[in-house]
Amino acid sequence: MEESVPVVDFSAYSLDRDSPDPECIHHLVDDVFTALTTIGFMYLKNHGISQEKVNDVFKYSGQLFSLPNDVKLKCVKSKEGYFGYLPIEHHKLDPNSLYPEHVISHETTFSLYQVLPEQEVPELGGALSGLFEASICLHNRVLQVMAMALRLEDPQFFSEMYTLAGKEGNVTSLCSLSYPPLTNIAVKEGQMRCGEHSDYGGITLLYQDDRGGLEVKNRRDEWIQAPPIEGTVLVNIGDLMQRWTSDRFIACKHRVKAPDDPIKRHQERKSIAFFGNPDSDAIVECVDKSNKYPAVRAIDYLNMKLREGKVISDARA
Repeated sequence: MEESVPVVDFSAYSLDRDSPDPECIHHLVDDVFTALTTIGFMYLKNHGISQEKVNDVFKYSGQLFSLPNDVKLKCVKSKEGYFGYLPIEHHKLDPNSLYPEHVISHETTFSLYQVLPEQEVPELGGALSGLFEASICLHNRVLQVMAMALRLEDPQFFSEMYTLAGKEGNVTSLCSLSYPPLTNIAVKEGQMRCGEHSDYGGITLLYQDDRGGLEVKNRRDEWIQAPPIEGTVLVNIGDLMQRWTSDRFIACKHRVKAPDDPIKRHQERKSIAFFGNPDSDAIVECVDKSNKYPAVRAIDYLNMKLREGKVISDARA
């Protein structure tokens, strides 16, 4: 039987609750520990974020992507920047790939202080900020459960390093991605819609549409499917969190292949990723005091990872 990404019931600490359910939180903690120490990915169900918030971001960011290029480039992300619009084929997540992997795809990476095309898509800012703020709340609760799973004395140990999320001094972001149909597009052999990579920061929350295509590499170096499951959020560990936990929690590689199914090749794929990064000046060192990895400033680690080849050219070029 093929291994699958586990589904974890988050109802014991759902956003619908003011505090953890004392009778069920221990089961949640154990399930999170198992998931993040074996594959580094998990689906959360009963998390408390409405599907309406997700659908609004899909809808209005889709309107952004359909705008003329000259309008989109007014909010473009530069090579040195963290937020903004990024056009087709300006990403290369796998340094070993011969091609830009985001095959005919584009994205916008959002923070609460980013300039948006308000005149053309006036609803976009509200939709993005609504999901961004809800994601921060869920993200922080996941971090607290993770701290409990590691038996840390302070459940706030991780989350208190994210106090500036959504403000200056933190580059946590919400990234809306569109992979347009591959109609009349010659996809090169081995070229991906999203290349093999692990995320860079703490944890990621991923909201998928119903198209599928995401694959996760397990500990046996086998690719397994991570299909969309209605009503869930997919959570995964980033490189910095693996380092932070002395490799207890695993940052697994993942990718999105160009579909073989001719019907799916003619369909757009959309996803929304919330990338949680600690405050820029936060010093990250091994929680078990093992010094397995040297202490590092969060923003320095992120910049190092970005230099490895994520953005391959200035979008203004």
